[in-house]
Formats: sequence, structure tokens, C-alpha cells
Amino acid sequence: MSTPREPATPPTTSSKSAKHVKVVIRTRPTSEFAANEIKFDADQKSVHIHIPKGIDGGFINNQQENWDFRFDSILHNASQEKVYDDCGHQIVKSVMEGYNGTIMAYGQTGAGKTFTMTGATENYKHRGLIPRAISHVFREIAERPQMACTIRVSYLEIYNEQIVDLLGSLPDGGDGYNTSSNGGGDAFLAVVEDKAGVSHVKGLTMQIANNEEEALNLLFEGETNRSIAEHQLNKISTRSHCIFTIYLESRSRVESSERVISSKLNLVDLAGSERISKTHTQGLSLKEAMYINKSLTFLEQVIIALSDKKREHIPYRQSKLTNVLRDSLGGNCNTLMIANIWGERDHIEETISTLRFATRMMCVSNTPEINVQFDPFALIKKYEREIKELKQELAMHDSLANRSHVQYESFGEGQRMELLKSVKAFLKDEENDLEIVSLRQVREYFQQFKAAYKSLEQEREDLQNSIKKMIVNNGALTGDKLSSMHDDLDISRQMHDADDGVGETEASGFSIGLAPSNGKGLPNRNSLKKKKMGGSSMIPNGRNLGQGGLAHGEEEDEGGYDREYSSRQDEHLPVLPNQAGAKHKFPYAGAMVSRADEFENYKRNKGAEVYRILCENKATLKEKKKTAQVLGLQINASKLQIDSFKAQIEARRGRAKPMAQEASASSNDIIIDEEEYALIDKLKTIKSAYRDAVEQLKSVRAEVVYCSKLVESVRGKLMSEFESWFEGCFGVGGLGNGAGMGGGGDDSYGGFAEDVMDIGEKFDRLQLEKMSLEDPDSLPYYNARKNTERRMLRVSVVKSVGASQLNPLLQQK
Repeated sequence: MSTPREPATPPTTSSKSAKHVKVVIRTRPTSEFAANEIKFDADQKSVHIHIPKGIDGGFINNQQENWDFRFDSILHNASQEKVYDDCGHQIVKSVMEGYNGTIMAYGQTGAGKTFTMTGATENYKHRGLIPRAISHVFREIAERPQMACTIRVSYLEIYNEQIVDLLGSLPDGGDGYNTSSNGGGDAFLAVVEDKAGVSHVKGLTMQIANNEEEALNLLFEGETNRSIAEHQLNKISTRSHCIFTIYLESRSRVESSERVISSKLNLVDLAGSERISKTHTQGLSLKEAMYINKSLTFLEQVIIALSDKKREHIPYRQSKLTNVLRDSLGGNCNTLMIANIWGERDHIEETISTLRFATRMMCVSNTPEINVQFDPFALIKKYEREIKELKQELAMHDSLANRSHVQYESFGEGQRMELLKSVKAFLKDEENDLEIVSLRQVREYFQQFKAAYKSLEQEREDLQNSIKKMIVNNGALTGDKLSSMHDDLDISRQMHDADDGVGETEASGFSIGLAPSNGKGLPNRNSLKKKKMGGSSMIPNGRNLGQGGLAHGEEEDEGGYDREYSSRQDEHLPVLPNQAGAKHKFPYAGAMVSRADEFENYKRNKGAEVYRILCENKATLKEKKKTAQVLGLQINASKLQIDSFKAQIEARRGRAKPMAQEASASSNDIIIDEEEYALIDKLKTIKSAYRDAVEQLKSVRAEVVYCSKLVESVRGKLMSEFESWFEGCFGVGGLGNGAGMGGGGDDSYGGFAEDVMDIGEKFDRLQLEKMSLEDPDSLPYYNARKNTERRMLRVSVVKSVGASQLNPLLQQK
């Protein structure tokens, strides 16, 4: 009898860019491996499972005995390094090129999913895929100095079908909420879709990671907030699905900077499927197991639907897990699944179930593409530069063709006046032709014709109003009066033609032309500056400003941050002993040291790079705010147009209502005339533009919030680094028990007292030196783990001692 077999290979697709989901099998190391039932082929890609029929089945027993599966790779008793080289290395490489990537671990509870993804924090060599991927990403960034990269990190868990932000408890965590039992939030997050159909979690915290250690700090911080429990198969069983995401944005420092490549890497640790008969869970753990099995069932339904090419609807929205991972399942992503199995005889049924799911997963096809976006502000600058270069090329071509008088820039007032004189001469038949040299000149001629026509129309209207007024006041006009009015009009026209002015009144509030003989000109900027030097000056609009003041609306220069620091230095910096005014005594030179002056020197020398980044971020924030203001004005204008068109449509319908009732008596159709249809069409167009502007404004406002936080972060970094530098150079009050700035004893030099380390600090110091010699790459991992342990220790101390008892202790210290 032929042996039934599972489908070995996924179906082929017609699209060249489609790729099937790669599946790798990893076995949990165990001393009781079922070698008689589970056998692997020599190529490490096929697995054969044989279960003999039981005697309890009777003489006629149709129970299946053999199962055969084939996957991309099988890792039997493999190390963590081997797993990353086969599963994570290529995915991270593709993420750096601009493709989205996803690595997920699936399997029964206790099969080693969390160990595969996170690893053991006690040993650096046993770290999992996530720490190794973080280290790999930052190594790739260091090897690409021509690219400017920004890394953001988010960490969420799906606990009982509720999305929890694991980084929401951090300070300045953004708009996210931490809702876990050991977190600090009180609301859950929701999955939303944008216009392109891409799903994302609204309000999820995205922390910026500048180096590997900061990213590992965020990972370990999220690990402390995860929901875990204990049952018979696993002492540390994760009770939720967790997704750690790395967002990468990169642009070239050498080539065009408007091309932005954005990608993300999802590292998914799925909760393990459980059989209640084996785990014997009760109470809250039983409820958690029900939610876990339910979400995994919905995940399998999505996989089955994606495998069927005739299915039109994919049930992504059945669960939060499938909705969040929509791109990873049949979307724009390179996806790899690690199926963890527990190869013991007691878990053979769960192993077969896991292998079946992995086989179905291989039938899913994704279409990964490079995610390229273009920065609109950089594009505008690029187009302006190209327009300028094209104008220069046209000017060079015209000069070679003896057409150097052709102008491509806007006409000035003097040139417009010359064109106006030519137009008047042409209208009076003094000139028969107008010289045409460029299209821009033709447009200016039309503008002058339009201005002349409007001037004549205004004169005609003024004449009619004067005649009507004379009729009302003096009765009928006589012929002599009428002829005298025409003579006055002719004289005014002659005076207007003889005027040597050079244009109309400008929009800025002044006109160019002949000034009256007794007129006085407004003071220029130089005269205003001279008045300000002498004391307070009066601006033409009536505002009185003191010396050195700024008018409302004028922007503060970059020195405003310096003044802000100088005004707030006593709030942020410790007060030095023997302080007199704003000066501090230098401990060993007898000189007077000013914090503000030293801060200026620090910005120009040691802190120049951070200060430059601060200035760039402030300029970006200003640009984003300006864009938001323009969009707000555009939205308000669109709203006024919408209200106007609605009022016009309602008015037309009110007038046409009797006719519509007569027409409805003979026909059931609603009759709309052409004018009303045109108004409705315009209203739809304006509403569409209004909605687009609102979406753009939301996006820009989010960027403004992000840029504001970035500016504050860089500003705080600059000030903290300056404080550390200042303390290291000049000392602070309290060091050395009075020897810091004044006298000093034999054990101090210049006020610097030696810091005595305790036994724990000495041990950490020796361990750090040993690791730096043996494996320098492990230092960020070690430091991040130590920082997390210190944070957890502080939290436990605060909870055990209590804030009321801890504050007096801190005040005594």
C-alpha cells in the first residue's frame, strides 16, 4: 500500500518577483530524542516520521504510520550562531538594501522559541536572533559611511487579543501606552490601515537607537514587561505573542539626498500551542492558553487561504496577530519561519502538527520590493537647482545665437514701465509694431494691456458717477457743464500720460513714482538702526522697543539657545561654593570661570558636532512648522469654498423645487440641470483636495512632534555632556568635602577626590576588562544587561521601601 505524503514543495507562481516563505526546522536538544521515530536525510532537508500501529486498533487498523516532509533546511542540535548564519544573516542583509524582513518562531510550548529569538541573557554566546540581528544592523551601518541611517525600535506583545506596548513605561515614550500587568499604561492599542492598505499600530512607541547598546537596552527593558507563567512543560512560558521591530531609514550622503530608503525587520516570538491535557493549566493560565490557541488557529486559517490561489478574501482581521503581520503573510516582505519541534516520544503528535503547519507555510508567496520614498522638501530644492542651471544654459545658448537681450527672469518695475509706454504708443497709433523677443515678454504685454483696459474702465465709471451726482444735486446738466467735465477728464488723462511714474501700487504697501515736492520719505533701515543705538526707538507701526529688543514676528537667531542656557544655568547646573554672581573661582589658577563663557567655548570645540546636529534639527523643525501652517491655511480656504458651493447648491434646489415636483409626478427620476451638476462636480473636487490636505496635515503634525522631541533630546544631550565636561575640568561643589574648589588637602589635586569603589563595582570593572580583551563585541550586550539589572533593582527598592520612606533617606545623603 502506498504511503501518504505531505506536499513537499510549494506551488510555483507566475510572477518572477514572488518568493515563497522560507521554512527552517530546529530541534530542541534533548537526551531522550526519538531516534527510532524521527529520521533526517543526509541533505538535512527532509524528515521522515514513523509511528507503528498500536495493538489497541484491532485487526483492521487504518491508522497512518509514516509521514514525510521536506523543508529548506533542518537544524538538528545546532548552536545559536549556526541558527543565525542560516536564518538571520541574509534577511538582515536584505533589510539594509531596502526590503522588509520577518523572522518568526513557531512551535509547541517548551520547544525553544524564546530561546531561539532572545536567547539566554546569562551567557553572551547563547544570545538569540534578536540581539545578533541588532549587532549585525549596526555593523552594516558602520561599514556604509556613505549612507546616513536612522534606527527606531518598537516592542509590542499581543496578550489575550489585546496589544500592549512593552516600551510605553519608558520616559518620553511618545504616544504609546503600556497596558501589561507590570507596565504603566491604562489603555490598549489598536491596528489601523493607511490609504495604501498597510497596517500599523496606532500610538505604538518608536524609540530612536543611536548605537547597539541603546537598542539592547530597549530590548531588555521590553523583556522585563513581558507576561510569563509556569506550567508542567515550561517553567518560564511566555503567555503572549511578541513582535520586536527595527525600523531603518537611510539616504545617501554622496548622491541625491531626496531618495529615502525605508525598511523594517519584524522579529516575532509566537506563543506556543498547548494541550490542556498535558500542561494541566487552570485559572488565568487556562484563559491565556485559550486565547493563544485561538489566535494560532486564525493564523493557520490565513495560511490556508493564502495557499489557495482561488481565494479572493483573506481573513486578516480575524485576529490582532494576523492583522499586524499582514505584510509578512503574502505581502511586501522576505519572510522566514523557524519551526521549533520537541523531538521526544511524548511530543510526537505535536511535532507532526508543527511540521504540517510549516508545510502549509511554504505554500505562501510574498512579493518583496525595495521601499523607496522621496523627501518633498529635498525634491523642491533639487528642482530649483535644476531650473537655475537650465536658465544659465539658455542664457549661454542665446548669447551664442546673438539673442543676449532675451530675459528669462521676472521683469522689474523699470522694465514694466518701458513696456507700458510701448503699449500706450501702440494704442495711440504712434507705433505700428511691438517687438517680441520671448514668451515672457508677450505675457507682460498682455498684463499691461489688461492694466490699461482696467484704467479706462475705472475712468468711465468715475465719469458716470460724477454725472449722476450732478443730476441729483443740480437737476439737469447743461451742455456747458457737460463739456467742461469732459475737458477736465481730458486734462487728467494728459497729466496721467505725462507722468513719469514707473508702476502701480505694490502689494507691500508702497508705490513707485514721483513724490510731491513737500513730501518726506520714511526713514530707512540704517536710520532706524542709528536711532536704536541711541536708546529706544519708535517703529513706524507705533511699537516702542527698548534697546536690543526684537519686534514681534522677528525670529531669534541661533544665539537664542545660548541666552536660554545662560538664563537657566542655575536650574540645571550645581552651584559652586564661594560663588559670587555668575562667576566661579578656578581652583588652582585663581582665575574667574563663567559657565556661560565655558559653554560658548565647549560648543565651538568639543561639543561642535552635537551643536551642529541641534542647529540642523531646529531648522528642520522650523521647516515642518511652516509646512503645517501652509496646509492649515489651505484647509481653511477649502472649507470656505465647500460651504460656499453647498450654499449655492441649496439655493438652486430651493428655486427648482416646484419644477422638480411637477417632473416627479410624471417620472421617478431626479432631474439635475447642468449648472447644478457643475457645482456638485466642483464640490467633489474640492472635498477630495480638502481630505488630502487634512491627511498631509496629520502627517506633518506627527513629524513636528517627532522633531520637537528630537530637538529636546539633542539639547538635553548637549547640556548633560557639557555638565560632565565642566565637572571634570573645574569640579563641582560637594566633591572632596570642601576640597573641591577651595583649598584641598594632600589626597586631592585641584579639588578632585578619588572615588572609592565597593566590591561589586570592582568585580564589574574586572569582568569588563576581561571581556574587552577576550571579545570586544560583547561589551554593548554586557553593558545593556547591567543597565537593565540596575533599573530593575531601583524599581524593586522603591516598591519595597516606599516613596514616603525613601525620600528622607535621599535627603540625608
